Amino acid sequence: MSAADVPDAGEIVLAADAAPAGMEFDGTGEGTDALTEVVISGRDAEFLELGGFVDGHVRTFSGDAGLVLSLALVFDDAAHARTAFELFLDELESDTGYGLDDGRASDWGDEGTCATGTVPTPVGEETICVWRTGPVVLAIGGAMDPDRFEEIGAGMDRRAAGTP
Repeated sequence: MSAADVPDAGEIVLAADAAPAGMEFDGTGEGTDALTEVVISGRDAEFLELGGFVDGHVRTFSGDAGLVLSLALVFDDAAHARTAFELFLDELESDTGYGLDDGRASDWGDEGTCATGTVPTPVGEETICVWRTGPVVLAIGGAMDPDRFEEIGAGMDRRAAGTP
């Protein structure tokens, strides 16, 4: 993949100035910080060792209407992204991670899973989706209006695929 073909992770995630109604922009993580932003299992080193990592971006939003995290990780090819996707899926489903193993197939990307349940974080009940679109691994998680959640995820998927 040439440098011109690499998607910009910062352009894929929800824009800082596009906070959902009733929420405010909280912050951004970039580069390798984005690789471990959602890792709660203590396996950060495994994520940092993923091959082919090019760029990552994560943005968070919260407020009276809920909260949402938007994550995009770009890899040099789909094979490296597939390996990363499998590791993030394990984080979603494992007991040492989020423990959400009753997910359903995501409507987005080449492969993916969405799950809802109580997670071992201060959020409590939330929906988390992890999917892969070509060389990009994406995740969205939070507690908010389901229609708006769906809209954000679909937009991220379109941008990862290079379609407006």
